[in-house]
Amino acid sequence: MRDVPCEIIEDLMPLVVDDVCSEESRETVEEHLVHCKQCQLKWQRMKADLPIAEKKSIDATADDRVIKGMASTWKKGKKKSFLKGVFLSALSIAVLLLAYVGLFEWQITSVPADNAEITDVGKTEDGKIMYHLNINDGYSVNTLKYSMGDDGNFYITAKRPVVKEEAQPPFALEKGYDSIDIPDQESFRGQKIKAIYFGTPKDRTLIWKKGMDLPDASEEAKERFGF
Repeated sequence: MRDVPCEIIEDLMPLVVDDVCSEESRETVEEHLVHCKQCQLKWQRMKADLPIAEKKSIDATADDRVIKGMASTWKKGKKKSFLKGVFLSALSIAVLLLAYVGLFEWQITSVPADNAEITDVGKTEDGKIMYHLNINDGYSVNTLKYSMGDDGNFYITAKRPVVKEEAQPPFALEKGYDSIDIPDQESFRGQKIKAIYFGTPKDRTLIWKKGMDLPDASEEAKERFGF
């Protein structure tokens, strides 16, 4: 055992406590403390004054939980993005379908009265008014809408979609006979018909009005309706 003065041991103690000394210095201090009571007391006081570093437990599963949390967040975000994509796709399809129906299917455009030729107007014994309609703008007609105002005026309005189609034979409503059963319409609507117009209240052509002297319906018209 080396005979090292206590002064040197006291100088080495802080280095040993802070673990910044060599292994040889540590062994020297430990050997000296074995037989030196005075240095032992100083060593104990020094260690007692040393702040104890807080030991933090290391959670071995911390990284795993972080990774799982990231994966869960990613999955939720992916699901939300998927649902959002489905919703936007369905909305786009609905808008396109609505636009298609609005342009090609909905009968919302009225044929101007100037584009309609009304000929061969006649009547039958049971009160029907027959006439021949010719839409002369070259486009097909899909619907004839019947309506009646409070003033007793009856309107026949030709309707077609926004996107028009060329009329092709055999022609449907754009070229042919039509018949209005006045007694039946009056019974259905609960008021008397004073006049029949083709068109709308703001754009119309007179077909018949009460008191007008009409010839009997033509044989062609009667044949069309099975008379």
